[in-house]
Amino acid sequence: MRWGTGAVLGSLRGMWATGIRGPFANAKHTAVRLAFDQTLENATGMGAPPTTWTPREQVLDVLHKAVYSIATGVAADRWIPPVLESRKGTISH
Repeated sequence: MRWGTGAVLGSLRGMWATGIRGPFANAKHTAVRLAFDQTLENATGMGAPPTTWTPREQVLDVLHKAVYSIATGVAADRWIPPVLESRKGTISH
């Protein structure tokens, strides 16, 4: 399950790299990864709710997801060029 969710959410971060980049995107990706993993694990009965974890386990889980998101984000931001769109002419005064 961990590899599958990593691949799915890694591709999401790759799509974001066309417009949402840098530390802001990495932080958002970390939050999405945490929420997705917990929802999937609890829905399938594969994991215990985080409220039953020790504080150390919670910190390690967040750190693991953050490292994954930062590494994925650095790779995506480096390999995928941003799509820049001109806003000229789209606003009338």
